[in-house]
Amino acid sequence: MRPDKFFFPHEFYYNEEVYFGQKDGKKGVILIALRDETCPFDIGDVLVQKQGGKARQFEVLDYDVNESLGVGGGGYPFLASLQVKALDVKDKPVSTTTHINFNAAVTAGGDFQAGSINTIEKHISIEQLQEAIEKSNDPEVKTLWQKLLDNPTFASIAATLAKGALGS
Repeated sequence: MRPDKFFFPHEFYYNEEVYFGQKDGKKGVILIALRDETCPFDIGDVLVQKQGGKARQFEVLDYDVNESLGVGGGGYPFLASLQVKALDVKDKPVSTTTHINFNAAVTAGGDFQAGSINTIEKHISIEQLQEAIEKSNDPEVKTLWQKLLDNPTFASIAATLAKGALGS
């Protein structure tokens, strides 16, 4: 006796036996009606779904067996929930994100960078930074620089770097 076709419309073949089930392709789940609690499928097994002249193969990734609570009619008191992977589906191409950075020096005669992953490094001393800030006409920058210099964490980091540079 076949379970209710409304609940289990698909036929799956495994080890030359027919199993009736329902496939949810979006979730990668196949529900199979079972006569007893013993699951005939194991991880790595391949089920075949035949539709017309075509066949689709599904690999079992994980499974669980529960009571069916009468879904699908009598004679099938258990339900196997199989996590599957369709073997005939091609992997979607991975889209790569390209980041393009445009960096230009603020002062005259600077560098220009265009591209992804390449970098240009410039090193300036704190003295050079101090001089550039003093020469600027921006009071906000000068205020922020003074706040940074007065910050105890910044002072500690600067002192540690200076000690390391002096080799002591």
